[in-house]
Amino acid sequence: MSDSEPPDPLRQLSDDLDQARLRADPANAPGRGDITTGGNALGFGLRIGIELVAALIVGVGIGWLADRYIGTRPWGILLGFFLGSAAGIINVFRAVQNMGGGGPGAGRRG
Repeated sequence: MSDSEPPDPLRQLSDDLDQARLRADPANAPGRGDITTGGNALGFGLRIGIELVAALIVGVGIGWLADRYIGTRPWGILLGFFLGSAAGIINVFRAVQNMGGGGPGAGRRG
Protein backbone atom coordinates (compact mmCIF):
# COMPACT_ATOMS: atom_id res chain seq x y z
CA MET A 1 0.00 0.00 0.00
CA SER A 2 1.44 3.38 -0.95
CA ASP A 3 1.75 6.33 1.42
CA SER A 4 0.25 8.86 -0.97
CA GLU A 5 -3.47 8.77 -1.66
CA PRO A 6 -4.92 9.73 -5.04
CA PRO A 7 -5.93 13.40 -5.24
CA ASP A 8 -9.53 14.30 -4.56
CA PRO A 9 -11.13 15.10 -7.95
CA LEU A 10 -13.47 17.74 -6.49
CA ARG A 11 -10.62 19.54 -4.74
CA GLN A 12 -8.61 19.45 -7.97
CA LEU A 13 -11.57 20.87 -9.91
CA SER A 14 -12.00 23.63 -7.33
CA ASP A 15 -8.32 24.53 -7.55
CA ASP A 16 -8.48 24.57 -11.36
CA LEU A 17 -11.54 26.84 -11.30
CA ASP A 18 -9.88 29.22 -8.84
CA GLN A 19 -6.80 29.44 -11.06
CA ALA A 20 -8.93 30.07 -14.16
CA ARG A 21 -10.87 32.82 -12.37
CA LEU A 22 -7.64 34.41 -11.20
CA ARG A 23 -6.27 34.39 -14.75
CA ALA A 24 -9.51 35.81 -16.14
CA ASP A 25 -9.88 38.66 -13.64
CA PRO A 26 -7.31 39.06 -10.85
CA ALA A 27 -9.47 41.66 -9.06
CA ASN A 28 -12.22 39.07 -8.49
CA ALA A 29 -10.00 36.37 -7.08
CA PRO A 30 -11.57 34.28 -4.29
CA GLY A 31 -11.52 36.15 -1.01
CA ARG A 32 -10.60 39.45 -2.64
CA GLY A 33 -14.06 40.85 -3.36
CA ASP A 34 -15.64 43.69 -1.46
CA ILE A 35 -19.16 45.09 -1.29
CA THR A 36 -18.66 47.21 -4.41
CA THR A 37 -18.37 44.19 -6.72
CA GLY A 38 -21.62 43.15 -8.37
CA GLY A 39 -22.11 39.65 -6.97
CA ASN A 40 -21.21 40.55 -3.42
CA ALA A 41 -23.43 43.63 -3.47
CA LEU A 42 -26.36 41.55 -4.70
CA GLY A 43 -25.76 38.94 -2.00
CA PHE A 44 -25.50 41.63 0.65
CA GLY A 45 -28.74 43.24 -0.53
CA LEU A 46 -30.55 39.91 -0.50
CA ARG A 47 -29.23 39.18 2.99
CA ILE A 48 -30.50 42.54 4.25
CA GLY A 49 -33.92 41.98 2.71
CA ILE A 50 -34.24 38.45 4.04
CA GLU A 51 -33.21 39.51 7.55
CA LEU A 52 -35.79 42.29 7.56
CA VAL A 53 -38.60 40.08 6.26
CA ALA A 54 -37.69 37.23 8.61
CA ALA A 55 -37.76 39.55 11.63
CA LEU A 56 -41.20 40.81 10.58
CA ILE A 57 -42.54 37.28 10.08
CA VAL A 58 -41.25 36.14 13.47
CA GLY A 59 -42.66 39.22 15.22
CA VAL A 60 -46.08 38.92 13.60
CA GLY A 61 -46.11 35.15 14.21
CA ILE A 62 -45.43 35.58 17.91
CA GLY A 63 -48.07 38.32 18.07
CA TRP A 64 -50.59 36.09 16.31
CA LEU A 65 -49.88 33.26 18.76
CA ALA A 66 -50.31 35.66 21.66
CA ASP A 67 -53.63 36.83 20.22
CA ARG A 68 -54.81 33.29 19.73
CA TYR A 69 -53.96 32.01 23.21
CA ILE A 70 -54.44 35.14 25.29
CA GLY A 71 -57.31 36.62 23.30
CA THR A 72 -55.90 40.12 22.83
CA ARG A 73 -56.86 40.41 19.19
CA PRO A 74 -55.47 42.54 17.26
CA TRP A 75 -53.02 44.01 19.77
CA GLY A 76 -50.61 41.09 19.74
CA ILE A 77 -50.18 41.21 15.98
CA LEU A 78 -49.69 44.97 16.07
CA LEU A 79 -47.16 44.76 18.87
CA GLY A 80 -45.40 41.86 17.12
CA PHE A 81 -45.28 43.86 13.88
CA PHE A 82 -43.64 46.84 15.56
CA LEU A 83 -41.21 44.71 17.56
CA GLY A 84 -40.32 42.69 14.46
CA SER A 85 -39.80 45.90 12.49
CA ALA A 86 -37.52 47.26 15.18
CA ALA A 87 -35.54 44.01 15.32
CA GLY A 88 -35.19 43.96 11.53
CA ILE A 89 -34.02 47.57 11.39
CA ILE A 90 -31.48 46.90 14.14
CA ASN A 91 -30.18 43.88 12.19
CA VAL A 92 -29.89 45.97 9.01
CA PHE A 93 -28.11 48.74 10.92
CA ARG A 94 -25.60 46.28 12.38
CA ALA A 95 -24.93 44.69 9.00
CA VAL A 96 -24.40 48.04 7.29
CA GLN A 97 -22.21 49.25 10.14
CA ASN A 98 -19.91 46.25 9.67
CA MET A 99 -19.92 46.62 5.90
CA GLY A 100 -16.53 48.32 5.81
CA GLY A 101 -14.83 45.24 7.24
CA GLY A 102 -13.34 47.06 10.21
CA GLY A 103 -15.32 44.99 12.65
CA PRO A 104 -17.65 46.14 15.41
CA GLY A 105 -16.98 49.63 16.64
CA ALA A 106 -14.49 50.43 13.87
CA GLY A 107 -16.13 53.73 12.99
CA ARG A 108 -16.81 54.90 16.54
CA ARG A 109 -15.03 57.83 18.06
CA GLY A 110 -14.00 57.72 21.67
